[in-house]
Amino acid sequence: MSYSHTSVRTKDAYSHPGSPLSVEIDGEIVDVAQILERWTEAYQDPSFYPSQYFKIRALNKKIYILRYSMLFKSWWVKEYLVRSTV
Repeated sequence: MSYSHTSVRTKDAYSHPGSPLSVEIDGEIVDVAQILERWTEAYQDPSFYPSQYFKIRALNKKIYILRYSMLFKSWWVKEYLVRSTV
């Protein structure tokens, strides 16, 4: 599944981009229940703009990956699907 452009409401707006509180998914606003992980993409070349990632659990019990593009100042989302090892 690929990322889709989205809108995200955040807290701590003074620390860019801030922690996500809610995300728009398929036209519906979904609240964030928990931030499971947070990381920044790393590059050897300092001229690259890193993206920031958040793995979240939403109140709808689904897990999503949010990506914030520092270059374009935009949010992207995709559902995180756990693959079964049966």
